[in-house]
Amino acid sequence: MNQLTIIGNLTHDPESRTTQDGKTVCNFTVAVDARYGDETYFYDCVIFGKRAGVIDKYFSKGSEIVLFGEGQQRSYTDKNGVKRKSYSVVVSDFDFCGSS
Repeated sequence: MNQLTIIGNLTHDPESRTTQDGKTVCNFTVAVDARYGDETYFYDCVIFGKRAGVIDKYFSKGSEIVLFGEGQQRSYTDKNGVKRKSYSVVVSDFDFCGSS
């Protein structure tokens, strides 16, 4: 099972765009403090459709959010010909939290 629940804060304003077939895509990064220690984890996130528009409209840098989704791995070759992997969260749902 590949199910993630993340509670954190947006590190920058969400970036939305519309695909060629008219779907909205929103990308953003969420910072999560480790439970123990002074470490912070950063998760690159993507959400599609109507929910992407809600993220873009109501969330901004510093906003606290609860995310539900799944982890995704992507393989690619960088400009120097080195094979790399990147990991992101494909968000299926979210919720507001923190102060308004």
